[in-house]
Amino acid sequence: MDDQPFPFQTDPKDRKLSRRQLKQNYVPPRQAEDHWRLYRKGLYVVRPGRSLPAWLLPLLALLLITALVFWAVPAIITRIQAAWKAGQEAGPDQLSLLYDDSFWTVREAVADVFDRDDLKGGRLTQVLYNEPVRILSRECTYGFARVQLGDGSEGYMLLENLLDSRDSIEPDRFSYKVVISAGSKRVMSHASKGTLLIEVLMGTVLYADYRGDGVSRVCLPGGDIGWISDDGALILTPSGEVAPVADGARYFCTTALGFNQVTFLENGQSIRGICPAGIVRLSGQVNGIRLPRSIIGMSQLGTAVETARDSETGRISLEQLRAGDLVFLAESADQAADGQPSDVALYLGENQILYARTSQSSIRVTDLTQNEDLWQRIALVRRLFPGS
Repeated sequence: MDDQPFPFQTDPKDRKLSRRQLKQNYVPPRQAEDHWRLYRKGLYVVRPGRSLPAWLLPLLALLLITALVFWAVPAIITRIQAAWKAGQEAGPDQLSLLYDDSFWTVREAVADVFDRDDLKGGRLTQVLYNEPVRILSRECTYGFARVQLGDGSEGYMLLENLLDSRDSIEPDRFSYKVVISAGSKRVMSHASKGTLLIEVLMGTVLYADYRGDGVSRVCLPGGDIGWISDDGALILTPSGEVAPVADGARYFCTTALGFNQVTFLENGQSIRGICPAGIVRLSGQVNGIRLPRSIIGMSQLGTAVETARDSETGRISLEQLRAGDLVFLAESADQAADGQPSDVALYLGENQILYARTSQSSIRVTDLTQNEDLWQRIALVRRLFPGS
């Protein structure tokens, strides 16, 4: 037998302990039946190990979901969009691109073109939203660039009004061409109940890749997307042009009368401020007649209207004039006979023209018979609609 004492035995050193102390230190022996009972129940005594807190796994799951939502998913969407855009952006071998890197796009609803690189310079003309202009030189006064417009005219513009982007002006990238024929229209962020992105003006040209339910999805400078309703807009093929319609003179005059009482602005080209030449050009553009910006260029279009000039009064006969004719005015009555125009007015019929003197603040309908000085300044008349 082992030399180890039984549980009820005591060490010789402890023989002097009292009965009470022995009783307190007594450990009853473990019976075999007790071990067998634990074994049959599958119970074992093991040292407890360290376990993870109950809240740790839910926290890790929450962090994983947060990472997916705010990092992984946006990254995946960005890659999908980039892949889609790369598929849409075909190379020059597949698309006929009209504009190279020298062309920038107008980012404002309307922007001034100056005769020199100075805000105090004279206004030559204006350009509209999404209109392409060629950058000729940036070696100008800070913030300016020398530009060339689509009709070949040149001037200076503020670079802040332009955007180095061409995606929104390439016709072959889109399915439709949208020409604004109303005085102004709103471009919204969504097809319905969106926020206003920009208000575009008559003559603005946009391109759309989708149409449905009376709205078009248009591309904006910089690659942004907007929505515009089809009313007050002409929908064409991407390279299409507005075709003249029957009774074009009447539609031409009706469009022009939409500028009656609009603020007169020297060389202005929009409903926010316009000059008579601007009225003629924009009204012609949305009615199928392309007109240059300059008075001299306009005076060479159409057919000449033969008019007899009274030698005594210096006035021409108004009997041959028809609604829709362009009436070109000289600087003075003395220069009228030389046929050198300095301004233009639109003849509306019944001796009336749509015009604004430089001293007036707005465009007005004027009766020539009650304004003899204007009547005497008429240098020549051109007819854009031969059948009128």
